[in-house]
Amino acid sequence: MDDFSIPHLPPIRFVKSLLKADETTASVKVGFDEVPTLGMLIEAAAQSSSGIKDSENNGKMGFVITLKNIKLLEEATQKEFIVNVELVHKLDNFKSLSFEILQNGTKVAIGGFSIALQ
Repeated sequence: MDDFSIPHLPPIRFVKSLLKADETTASVKVGFDEVPTLGMLIEAAAQSSSGIKDSENNGKMGFVITLKNIKLLEEATQKEFIVNVELVHKLDNFKSLSFEILQNGTKVAIGGFSIALQ
């Protein structure tokens, strides 16, 4: 879990492993102790964004400040998912990102959020 510089600890730490990442995207395996709610999936997406490679802001604490166009497409039925997160825009310590959450290759949830870095 060294791929993620976040302060979260289990059971609130949902990120499990970084599958793929570059300067604008990350694909992350996430897991839960129980079938997650939409709120838990959104938090997993926010945590997954820390997998995006960013040497300027590495290690800074981020706070979710907005959610946008959040849609639950399918009911979650499992405890493990893949989160794909993409950096849409960055300005100083502000990042806008989009995400999709997959369960067995099927999109379960999509949306966007903004993060302010400390």
